[in-house]
Formats: sequence, C-alpha cells, structure tokens
Amino acid sequence: MNNKRRLFSTLLCVAALTAGLFVSGCGSDKAGGIGSVVSSVVDGGSDEKAAAKLNTLIDATNRFNGDNATWGQNYADSLAKLKGGFQEGAIGRQPHYDTLKEALEQSKKEGSTFKEVDTERDNVLNVLNELVPTFKDLKAYDDSKAYMNDGGAKGKELAAKYVAQVEKFDAAYAKFNDALNKANTEQTKKQIEKLKKDGKKGYAAAMESTLRLTTLVENVEKSPKNADKQAVEKELNEIQTLLKSINNDRGEVLVNSYNSVVGSVRQVLNDANENNLNDMIENFNNYIESYNNTTPDQFDSK
Repeated sequence: MNNKRRLFSTLLCVAALTAGLFVSGCGSDKAGGIGSVVSSVVDGGSDEKAAAKLNTLIDATNRFNGDNATWGQNYADSLAKLKGGFQEGAIGRQPHYDTLKEALEQSKKEGSTFKEVDTERDNVLNVLNELVPTFKDLKAYDDSKAYMNDGGAKGKELAAKYVAQVEKFDAAYAKFNDALNKANTEQTKKQIEKLKKDGKKGYAAAMESTLRLTTLVENVEKSPKNADKQAVEKELNEIQTLLKSINNDRGEVLVNSYNSVVGSVRQVLNDANENNLNDMIENFNNYIESYNNTTPDQFDSK
C-alpha cells in the first residue's frame, strides 16, 4: 500500500450538538471557533461534551489526511529517496507533521474526549515530539547546503533517523485513526437517533448516508478483491435513496458528489489498481468536505 492511501480518508464530523452549530470544519471559525463548539454543548451527559471536543481531533486529522490524499504519492517518492540516504530537496516534500502536532496539542489542552482516543492521540504526540525536531534538523541541513561541506555524512545520519521515526509514526497514527473512527461512529449513531426523534429528517438522512458510505468505502479499500459486489451495489442504492430523500438544493449537492464516489467505487471493484483506489479516496474526501461544509439547518430547509 503506498503512502497516498496509507494515511486514511477524512471523517464526517461527529455532529452538530446544538441546532445552530455549523458542521463545517468540525470546529471551524464558521462555528464561532473551537471554544464555542465546546461551550455550546448541553450539560447533560459527558458523552456529548467529549463528542464536541472530538470534533477538534477530526478537524485536525481531516486536514492532515486530505493533504496526504492530494500529495501522498509525492511524499511517498521523497520518502523512498530518503530511505536510500540523504538526497537534496527530498525532505522538503514530506507531510506537515509539525502542523498535525500543533493541532493535537491544542486538542489535548481542551480536555478529554474518550479514553482510548486520548491514549492513542498521546502516543502519536510522543512520536511527533521526536519526529518533528528531526524533520527540522534535516530541513535546515538541506536548506543551508551543509552537505557540500561534509559530503552528505550528517544528512545520511539524519535521513536514517527520520525514516525510522516516520515508520513509528505510521504505526501509532493507524491505531489513533482506528480509535477516532470508532468513537466518531458510535457518537454519530446516537446523534442520528436523536435527530430522527426531533423530526430533523433531512439532517438524519444526510448523516446516516454519510456514515454508511464511510463504512462502505473503508471496507472496499481494505479488501477490494474480496468485496461482495452485489452487497456493495445494494448498499450504494440504499444510500442513494436516503440522500435523495433530502428534498432541497443541499441534498442535490450531496447526491452529485456521491455519484462521483459511486463511479470510483465501481472502478475499484472492476480493477483494484493503485490509481483507482486513490481516486476512490479522493472522491470520498470531496464528498465528506461537501457534507462538512453544510449547516444542519440546510439539510431540512425547503
């Protein structure tokens, strides 16, 4: 599996926990900032408070994962060069680990989410605390052209250290993503039931279809050659029916984006090559972006 897909797809935000809260960017400025997302949660139940803080993590990982879905092949090629030793310019084409580190630290400052998620987040931070300084040292070495003075000796040492730390990061980040996805799925299911009871059928349909699509894409991506094509087609049709029940322009936007995902899923089922798999993840991420950039009220507007 190459670096482009290894770093995972983006997630739907866990849900707007108050009627006026924007879904966009999970904890974005459109919602009045991260602080307002946390403070706007009703006081009843620690799960709801934790779920609001969970959006900060989802926002951080969505930015990181989306960047890797776009530039992942370039990152993978550059990392391959560094595995062979120091190469001029290669470190400049690597993921933004420093930005991810800052975002995860911000999440930790806000407080606890769910125990397993917090544990895995902290494990990722421990790795990043070693990885980011090494990245900066190697970048400074490269930018200053110090390799012209020592024949690249220090660069080889730093490159080997960096590659080893990236491998540690990959393992820790995979566990973190699994924990985050599990918690997000559980909280989203609870929110769907609440929305149905509150009569917000459009938003409930959008959230349920998006959650089901997330599961479908993940399962196809993990084992495309073993996918049950009939079962996948059945689920795709049911998701489409749900989306079309959102009878307004935002529903149409989601359906249009969804159709691109459907096409790429079918391409993967026919031929699970790397390009088709990457296209599926990119189309799925675009769909999630459309979903996350919609306010809850828009799904039920006339």
